[in-house]
Amino acid sequence: MPLQGAEHFFRKGMACLSDHPGEAARHFLTAIQLERRQGVRRSEMRYLSYFGLASALAGGSLEEAVTACETAVGRQPGNPDLHANLARVHLMGGDPASALRTAAAGLAIDPEHRELRSLLRTGERRRRPPLRFLTRNHPVNRVLGRLRASLGAQEKAPPARSERGLPPLS
Repeated sequence: MPLQGAEHFFRKGMACLSDHPGEAARHFLTAIQLERRQGVRRSEMRYLSYFGLASALAGGSLEEAVTACETAVGRQPGNPDLHANLARVHLMGGDPASALRTAAAGLAIDPEHRELRSLLRTGERRRRPPLRFLTRNHPVNRVLGRLRASLGAQEKAPPARSERGLPPLS
């Protein structure tokens, strides 16, 4: 059962998360510290998870944010909100593959979770390389891909060959 004071700071953090993430991070940290001072045996992992998310949104260390969120998910793997926070932090850190894996794991717990479904849709597929006869990592494709992204082109990637029943190209 959460401590009253800690829960108060958690709610304050939630209220200002989107507009003032730095302030929210301070509230979440205060909630965590209150629990520690009181010697709570089973800490609220949502405090830690939202602290990680708020820290990342405020421009703090993404490595520390990922660690906080991963710790929360590891200790309370059945909470889809914690998976959503970790997926968002992975996306902010430029790791869409981890974000998609995390979102999928969260959806296995709650298939109707709106934020996880949204996160999964946003990063489902990579776009085709601009010049398909070159590898994806070829410098020309990388430059053209960045240019295309900056122009806001919305081309959707086609299904992979294996998804269409065709053998992969070697």
